Amino acid sequence: MENQKILKIDKLFENLKLYSSKKICAMVKSNAYGHGLEEIVQLLENKVECFGVANVDEGIRVRKHTDKRVLVVGTYPNLKLCRKYNLEFMIDDEISLKSAINMGVKDKCHLKINCGMNRFGVKSTLNMKLLDNILNENNVMLKSVYTHFPNTASPRQTNASYEEFLKIKHHLTQKAPICLGGSEIIKYPFEFDMLRLGIGLYGYGRSELLPVMQIKSFVCKTFYARAGEFVGYGNFYRVEGNGKYAVVPVGYGDGLSRRLSGRFTVKINGKAYHAVGNICMDAFFVRIDEKVKTGDEVVVMEDAEIFAKKLGTISYEILTGFSNFRGKMKVE
Repeated sequence: MENQKILKIDKLFENLKLYSSKKICAMVKSNAYGHGLEEIVQLLENKVECFGVANVDEGIRVRKHTDKRVLVVGTYPNLKLCRKYNLEFMIDDEISLKSAINMGVKDKCHLKINCGMNRFGVKSTLNMKLLDNILNENNVMLKSVYTHFPNTASPRQTNASYEEFLKIKHHLTQKAPICLGGSEIIKYPFEFDMLRLGIGLYGYGRSELLPVMQIKSFVCKTFYARAGEFVGYGNFYRVEGNGKYAVVPVGYGDGLSRRLSGRFTVKINGKAYHAVGNICMDAFFVRIDEKVKTGDEVVVMEDAEIFAKKLGTISYEILTGFSNFRGKMKVE
Protein backbone atom coordinates (compact mmCIF):
# COMPACT_ATOMS: atom_id res chain seq x y z
CA MET A 1 0.00 0.00 0.00
CA GLU A 2 1.47 3.34 -1.06
CA ASN A 3 0.75 6.68 -2.62
CA GLN A 4 1.44 6.79 -6.35
CA LYS A 5 1.84 9.46 -9.00
CA ILE A 6 1.21 7.55 -12.22
CA LEU A 7 2.31 8.66 -15.68
CA LYS A 8 0.41 7.07 -18.55
CA ILE A 9 2.99 6.60 -21.33
CA ASP A 10 0.43 5.74 -24.01
CA LYS A 11 -1.48 8.97 -23.34
CA LEU A 12 1.71 11.04 -23.40
CA PHE A 13 2.68 9.64 -26.79
CA GLU A 14 -0.86 9.99 -28.16
CA ASN A 15 -0.83 13.66 -27.20
CA LEU A 16 2.52 14.13 -28.89
CA LYS A 17 1.20 12.59 -32.14
CA LEU A 18 -1.35 15.38 -32.48
CA TYR A 19 1.54 17.81 -33.01
CA SER A 20 3.69 15.64 -35.26
CA SER A 21 3.50 18.12 -38.15
CA LYS A 22 6.06 20.35 -36.38
CA LYS A 23 9.39 19.95 -34.67
CA ILE A 24 8.79 19.95 -30.93
CA CYS A 25 10.42 21.75 -28.04
CA ALA A 26 8.92 19.89 -25.07
CA MET A 27 8.43 22.23 -22.13
CA VAL A 28 9.47 20.57 -18.87
CA LYS A 29 9.60 23.63 -16.62
CA SER A 30 8.22 23.46 -13.07
CA ASN A 31 9.12 19.79 -12.77
CA ALA A 32 7.47 19.06 -16.14
CA TYR A 33 4.25 20.71 -14.97
CA GLY A 34 4.35 18.54 -11.86
CA HIS A 35 4.77 15.26 -13.76
CA GLY A 36 8.46 14.73 -12.96
CA LEU A 37 11.17 16.38 -15.03
CA GLU A 38 13.59 13.48 -15.14
CA GLU A 39 10.90 10.95 -16.02
CA ILE A 40 9.41 13.04 -18.83
CA VAL A 41 12.82 13.87 -20.33
CA GLN A 42 13.78 10.21 -20.44
CA LEU A 43 10.44 9.25 -22.02
CA LEU A 44 10.67 11.92 -24.72
CA GLU A 45 14.43 12.02 -25.30
CA ASN A 46 14.16 10.29 -28.68
CA LYS A 47 10.88 11.86 -29.74
CA VAL A 48 11.45 15.64 -29.60
CA GLU A 49 13.92 18.15 -30.99
CA CYS A 50 14.71 19.91 -27.72
CA PHE A 51 13.49 20.70 -24.20
CA GLY A 52 12.38 23.99 -22.68
CA VAL A 53 12.91 25.08 -19.08
CA ALA A 54 12.30 28.21 -17.03
CA ASN A 55 15.77 28.61 -15.51
CA VAL A 56 19.33 27.34 -15.56
CA ASP A 57 18.86 25.03 -12.57
CA GLU A 58 16.16 23.15 -14.47
CA GLY A 59 18.37 23.17 -17.55
CA ILE A 60 21.19 21.48 -15.66
CA ARG A 61 18.78 18.80 -14.42
CA VAL A 62 17.68 18.14 -17.99
CA ARG A 63 21.25 18.05 -19.27
CA LYS A 64 21.99 15.10 -16.95
CA HIS A 65 19.56 12.98 -18.95
CA THR A 66 19.93 14.09 -22.55
CA ASP A 67 22.29 15.53 -25.15
CA LYS A 68 19.37 17.22 -26.90
CA ARG A 69 19.16 20.99 -27.12
CA VAL A 70 17.85 22.76 -24.01
CA LEU A 71 16.27 26.23 -24.10
CA VAL A 72 16.09 28.43 -20.99
CA VAL A 73 13.10 30.72 -21.53
CA GLY A 74 13.56 32.83 -18.39
CA THR A 75 15.30 36.19 -18.52
CA TYR A 76 18.98 36.91 -17.69
CA PRO A 77 20.26 33.37 -16.99
CA ASN A 78 23.72 32.61 -15.64
CA LEU A 79 25.65 32.61 -18.91
CA LYS A 80 28.70 30.91 -17.43
CA LEU A 81 26.54 27.93 -16.56
CA CYS A 82 24.83 28.09 -19.95
CA ARG A 83 28.25 27.78 -21.56
CA LYS A 84 29.33 24.99 -19.22
CA TYR A 85 26.19 22.88 -19.71
CA ASN A 86 25.53 23.82 -23.35
CA LEU A 87 22.21 25.54 -22.65
CA GLU A 88 20.51 27.88 -25.10
CA PHE A 89 18.69 30.95 -23.81
CA MET A 90 16.44 33.91 -24.55
CA ILE A 91 17.55 37.43 -25.37
CA ASP A 92 15.15 40.34 -25.71
CA ASP A 93 17.15 43.54 -25.23
CA GLU A 94 20.52 45.17 -25.80
CA ILE A 95 21.87 44.17 -22.39
CA SER A 96 21.11 40.46 -22.74
CA LEU A 97 22.47 40.34 -26.30
CA LYS A 98 25.73 42.13 -25.47
CA SER A 99 26.19 39.94 -22.39
CA ALA A 100 25.92 36.85 -24.59
CA ILE A 101 28.46 38.26 -27.04
CA ASN A 102 30.91 39.23 -24.28
CA MET A 103 30.55 35.83 -22.59
CA GLY A 104 31.30 33.98 -25.81
CA VAL A 105 27.91 32.28 -26.11
CA LYS A 106 26.45 34.25 -29.01
CA ASP A 107 25.73 30.97 -30.79
CA LYS A 108 23.09 30.00 -28.20
CA CYS A 109 20.65 32.92 -28.53
CA HIS A 110 16.91 32.80 -29.19
CA LEU A 111 15.29 36.20 -29.76
CA LYS A 112 11.87 36.74 -28.21
CA ILE A 113 9.30 39.20 -29.54
CA ASN A 114 6.55 40.68 -27.36
CA CYS A 115 3.23 40.50 -29.20
CA GLY A 116 0.87 41.32 -26.35
CA MET A 117 1.85 39.29 -23.28
CA ASN A 118 3.97 42.21 -21.98
CA ARG A 119 6.19 39.92 -19.95
CA PHE A 120 9.38 39.37 -21.97
CA GLY A 121 10.31 40.19 -25.55
CA VAL A 122 11.20 42.97 -27.97
CA LYS A 123 8.20 45.28 -28.04
CA SER A 124 8.87 47.84 -30.77
CA THR A 125 10.26 48.06 -34.29
CA LEU A 126 12.78 50.64 -33.03
CA ASN A 127 14.21 48.18 -30.50
CA MET A 128 14.28 45.44 -33.12
CA LYS A 129 16.26 47.65 -35.50
CA LEU A 130 18.76 48.36 -32.71
CA LEU A 131 19.17 44.66 -31.91
CA ASP A 132 19.40 43.77 -35.59
CA ASN A 133 22.35 46.13 -35.98
CA ILE A 134 24.13 44.51 -33.04
CA LEU A 135 23.38 41.03 -34.39
CA ASN A 136 24.83 41.92 -37.79
CA GLU A 137 27.87 43.77 -36.43
CA ASN A 138 28.81 40.76 -34.31
CA ASN A 139 27.80 38.02 -36.74
CA VAL A 140 25.28 36.51 -34.31
CA MET A 141 23.13 33.81 -35.91
CA LEU A 142 19.97 33.23 -33.90
CA LYS A 143 18.79 29.75 -32.98
CA SER A 144 15.23 30.98 -33.39
CA VAL A 145 12.91 33.93 -33.11
CA TYR A 146 9.82 33.27 -31.02
CA THR A 147 6.91 34.74 -29.13
CA HIS A 148 4.28 33.84 -26.54
CA PHE A 149 0.62 34.40 -27.39
CA PRO A 150 -1.43 35.74 -24.46
CA ASN A 151 -4.81 34.24 -25.40
CA THR A 152 -4.83 31.45 -27.98
CA ALA A 153 -8.48 30.69 -27.16
CA SER A 154 -9.41 33.92 -28.94
CA PRO A 155 -8.85 33.80 -32.73
CA ARG A 156 -9.32 37.56 -33.03
CA GLN A 157 -6.71 38.37 -30.41
CA THR A 158 -4.31 35.66 -31.57
CA ASN A 159 -4.43 36.79 -35.19
CA ALA A 160 -3.79 40.36 -34.06
CA SER A 161 -0.87 39.16 -31.92
CA TYR A 162 0.58 37.25 -34.86
CA GLU A 163 0.38 40.36 -37.04
CA GLU A 164 2.24 42.28 -34.34
CA PHE A 165 4.86 39.52 -34.22
CA LEU A 166 5.35 39.72 -37.99
CA LYS A 167 5.51 43.52 -37.95
CA ILE A 168 8.36 43.54 -35.43
CA LYS A 169 10.08 40.50 -36.95
CA HIS A 170 10.09 42.24 -40.35
CA HIS A 171 12.97 44.39 -39.09
CA LEU A 172 15.13 41.35 -38.35
CA THR A 173 17.28 41.00 -41.45
CA GLN A 174 18.51 37.43 -40.90
CA LYS A 175 16.27 34.47 -41.63
CA ALA A 176 15.94 32.55 -38.36
CA PRO A 177 13.70 29.58 -37.59
CA ILE A 178 10.37 30.56 -36.04
CA CYS A 179 9.33 28.88 -32.79
CA LEU A 180 5.77 29.42 -31.54
CA GLY A 181 4.12 28.18 -28.36
CA GLY A 182 0.69 27.04 -27.22
CA SER A 183 -1.32 23.85 -27.68
CA GLU A 184 -3.89 25.57 -29.89
CA ILE A 185 -1.41 27.33 -32.21
CA ILE A 186 -1.27 24.19 -34.34
CA LYS A 187 -4.84 24.99 -35.44
CA TYR A 188 -3.87 28.38 -36.85
CA PRO A 189 -2.51 28.79 -40.41
CA PHE A 190 0.67 30.44 -39.15
CA GLU A 191 4.03 29.68 -40.71
CA PHE A 192 6.56 28.40 -38.20
CA ASP A 193 9.20 25.71 -37.80
CA MET A 194 9.01 24.54 -34.19
CA LEU A 195 6.31 24.32 -31.53
CA ARG A 196 7.02 24.92 -27.85
CA LEU A 197 4.61 22.34 -26.48
CA GLY A 198 3.62 22.70 -22.84
CA ILE A 199 0.28 21.86 -21.24
CA GLY A 200 -0.93 20.09 -24.40
CA LEU A 201 1.77 17.48 -23.98
CA TYR A 202 0.33 16.59 -20.58
CA GLY A 203 -3.27 16.36 -21.76
CA TYR A 204 -4.89 19.77 -21.46
CA GLY A 205 -5.84 22.66 -23.72
CA ARG A 206 -7.71 20.71 -26.43
CA SER A 207 -10.62 18.28 -26.20
CA GLU A 208 -8.70 15.58 -28.11
CA LEU A 209 -5.93 15.41 -25.52
CA LEU A 210 -5.59 12.80 -22.78
CA PRO A 211 -4.54 13.59 -19.17
CA VAL A 212 -1.21 11.91 -18.47
CA MET A 213 -1.04 12.14 -14.67
CA GLN A 214 -3.09 10.18 -12.15
CA ILE A 215 -2.86 10.42 -8.37
CA LYS A 216 -3.65 7.26 -6.45
CA SER A 217 -3.58 6.40 -2.76
CA PHE A 218 -5.22 3.85 -0.46
CA VAL A 219 -7.55 3.53 2.52
CA CYS A 220 -5.23 3.53 5.53
CA LYS A 221 -8.00 3.39 8.15
CA THR A 222 -11.77 3.04 8.44
CA PHE A 223 -13.95 4.11 11.35
CA TYR A 224 -17.55 4.72 12.36
CA ALA A 225 -18.94 8.04 13.50
CA ARG A 226 -22.30 8.78 15.13
CA ALA A 227 -24.74 11.51 14.18
CA GLY A 228 -23.67 14.82 15.73
CA GLU A 229 -19.95 14.00 15.81
CA PHE A 230 -17.42 15.96 13.78
CA VAL A 231 -14.78 14.73 11.36
CA GLY A 232 -11.54 16.62 10.78
CA TYR A 233 -10.17 20.04 11.74
CA GLY A 234 -12.33 23.00 12.68
CA ASN A 235 -15.61 21.09 13.03
CA PHE A 236 -16.05 21.74 9.31
CA TYR A 237 -18.02 18.55 8.78
CA ARG A 238 -20.79 17.39 11.10
CA VAL A 239 -22.01 13.80 10.80
CA GLU A 240 -25.75 13.82 9.99
CA GLY A 241 -26.38 10.12 10.36
CA ASN A 242 -24.38 7.20 11.70
CA GLY A 243 -21.90 6.20 9.04
CA LYS A 244 -18.58 4.70 8.03
CA TYR A 245 -15.58 6.80 7.01
CA ALA A 246 -12.13 6.26 5.51
CA VAL A 247 -8.85 8.09 6.00
CA VAL A 248 -6.73 8.52 2.86
CA PRO A 249 -3.06 9.55 3.37
CA VAL A 250 -2.90 12.45 0.86
CA GLY A 251 -3.18 16.09 1.91
CA TYR A 252 -2.35 19.65 1.05
CA GLY A 253 1.30 18.93 1.81
CA ASP A 254 1.19 16.65 -1.24
CA GLY A 255 -0.52 19.19 -3.47
CA LEU A 256 -4.19 18.44 -2.81
CA SER A 257 -5.51 21.96 -2.34
CA ARG A 258 -7.25 22.58 0.99
CA ARG A 259 -9.79 24.66 -0.94
CA LEU A 260 -11.15 21.36 -2.29
CA SER A 261 -12.31 20.35 1.19
CA GLY A 262 -15.71 18.68 0.91
CA ARG A 263 -15.91 19.51 -2.80
CA PHE A 264 -14.57 16.47 -4.63
CA THR A 265 -15.11 12.77 -5.10
CA VAL A 266 -12.72 9.84 -5.33
CA LYS A 267 -13.07 6.36 -6.79
CA ILE A 268 -12.75 3.26 -4.65
CA ASN A 269 -13.34 -0.10 -6.32
CA GLY A 270 -14.74 1.77 -9.30
CA LYS A 271 -17.40 3.63 -7.29
CA ALA A 272 -17.46 7.35 -6.54
CA TYR A 273 -17.38 8.47 -2.92
CA HIS A 274 -17.53 12.00 -1.50
CA ALA A 275 -14.65 13.49 0.44
CA VAL A 276 -15.74 15.22 3.64
CA GLY A 277 -14.20 17.50 6.24
CA ASN A 278 -11.21 19.79 5.93
CA ILE A 279 -8.27 18.35 4.05
CA CYS A 280 -5.35 17.85 6.44
CA MET A 281 -1.67 18.34 5.64
CA ASP A 282 -1.21 14.64 4.97
CA ALA A 283 -4.69 13.08 4.85
CA PHE A 284 -8.34 13.56 3.99
CA PHE A 285 -11.61 11.82 4.82
CA VAL A 286 -14.19 10.01 2.71
CA ARG A 287 -17.68 8.87 3.58
CA ILE A 288 -17.85 5.21 2.53
CA ASP A 289 -20.05 2.14 2.76
CA GLU A 290 -19.50 -1.38 4.02
CA LYS A 291 -17.93 -2.49 0.74
CA VAL A 292 -14.82 -0.39 1.37
CA LYS A 293 -12.06 -1.83 3.52
CA THR A 294 -8.59 -0.88 4.70
CA GLY A 295 -6.03 -1.26 1.91
CA ASP A 296 -8.40 -0.55 -0.97
CA GLU A 297 -6.97 1.59 -3.77
CA VAL A 298 -8.25 5.18 -3.98
CA VAL A 299 -8.13 7.13 -7.26
CA VAL A 300 -7.72 10.69 -6.01
CA MET A 301 -7.31 12.48 -9.35
CA GLU A 302 -7.62 11.41 -12.99
CA ASP A 303 -8.32 14.79 -14.60
CA ALA A 304 -6.87 18.01 -13.19
CA GLU A 305 -9.45 20.07 -15.08
CA ILE A 306 -12.18 18.79 -12.74
CA PHE A 307 -10.34 20.20 -9.73
CA ALA A 308 -9.46 23.38 -11.62
CA LYS A 309 -13.09 24.15 -12.43
CA LYS A 310 -14.14 23.66 -8.82
CA LEU A 311 -11.45 26.10 -7.67
CA GLY A 312 -11.84 28.66 -10.44
CA THR A 313 -8.26 28.16 -11.61
CA ILE A 314 -6.39 26.38 -14.42
CA SER A 315 -5.07 22.85 -14.80
CA TYR A 316 -1.48 24.17 -14.67
CA GLU A 317 -1.89 25.13 -11.01
CA ILE A 318 -3.42 21.80 -10.05
CA LEU A 319 -0.72 19.77 -11.81
CA THR A 320 2.28 21.74 -10.57
CA GLY A 321 0.82 21.54 -7.07
CA PHE A 322 1.62 17.83 -7.09
CA SER A 323 5.34 18.42 -7.70
CA ASN A 324 6.15 17.52 -4.09
CA PHE A 325 3.76 14.60 -3.89
CA ARG A 326 4.88 12.07 -1.27
CA GLY A 327 4.75 8.77 -3.03
CA LYS A 328 6.16 6.50 -5.68
CA MET A 329 6.48 7.68 -9.26
CA LYS A 330 5.12 4.95 -11.48
CA VAL A 331 5.35 4.96 -15.29
CA GLU A 332 2.98 2.58 -17.02
